[in-house]
Amino acid sequence: MGSRLNIKREFSINFNNLTMAGRVYGEGHKTPLLGLHGWLDNAASFEIIARQLPEVKLIALDFIGHGKSSHRCAHHPYYIWDNVTDLYCALQALDIEKIDILGHSMGASVAMLFAACFPEKVGRLWLIEGLAPLHYRADQLPNIMAGAIRKRVAVAGRRSRINPDINRLIDARASGHFPVSREAAKMLVNRGTVFGEGGYRWSSDPALLLPSINRMGIAQIEAFLQSLDMPVTLYLGDKGLLDAQWQQYFKHIKQLQQYTFTGNHHLHMQEHGASLIAKSIATHYGHPVSL
Repeated sequence: MGSRLNIKREFSINFNNLTMAGRVYGEGHKTPLLGLHGWLDNAASFEIIARQLPEVKLIALDFIGHGKSSHRCAHHPYYIWDNVTDLYCALQALDIEKIDILGHSMGASVAMLFAACFPEKVGRLWLIEGLAPLHYRADQLPNIMAGAIRKRVAVAGRRSRINPDINRLIDARASGHFPVSREAAKMLVNRGTVFGEGGYRWSSDPALLLPSINRMGIAQIEAFLQSLDMPVTLYLGDKGLLDAQWQQYFKHIKQLQQYTFTGNHHLHMQEHGASLIAKSIATHYGHPVSL
């Protein structure tokens, strides 16, 4: 697919003593498309797709604790439902009444929870390799909570490691468990690192690496899925994270389309997957593109 770099603007908003950063691509005049990235990624996750959607206004956020956004206070755990609150506040600050959402992984879960809570604010969901928060049986939750508390107390106050060579961070990001191109890795690293004290370190809050103290059960997740009234499109990679529980969730979604493309969990940061996802989105917005 041919592409041209979309118009790109940085912004930040403030709410609840936090600063949330983001990036706007394009100048579309229809319902904005909101990009919600995955765990330990940032707004640059959507750069490759945005290049191929020049006529769509795509607003990509850095979740709190990620990218250029603030961290939560030292003793506040990172709960996925706090991201739902942050999203609600962000839309108020941006004076946006209604959106479509493109979410990847954790961002897809946040998108689903938000859309279930506020269906009047969401026209459509496009979800990439994600559908719902991690699920656990109720009888597992006490042990999970105990383990999370022990780990949180044991590693309190740790900081990210310093690396004198940013290229090492780019190489590490490119060759992770789900590899991305070096170009995509460079985008993520440039947005997700800070320089100081002799080198580069990840700007994301190290507390994000800690397990959540509280989790949702399967019945809770199913109740949220059943509340989705808008069309939902799910993009999966043939080498991604699909599991049997996700397939059980599908029956709870009223309007679901599912596509499987060649790629891994980060297929939107791989050229082939990004092109197919962009084509699907562009067609909906009335801007068909050719591969």
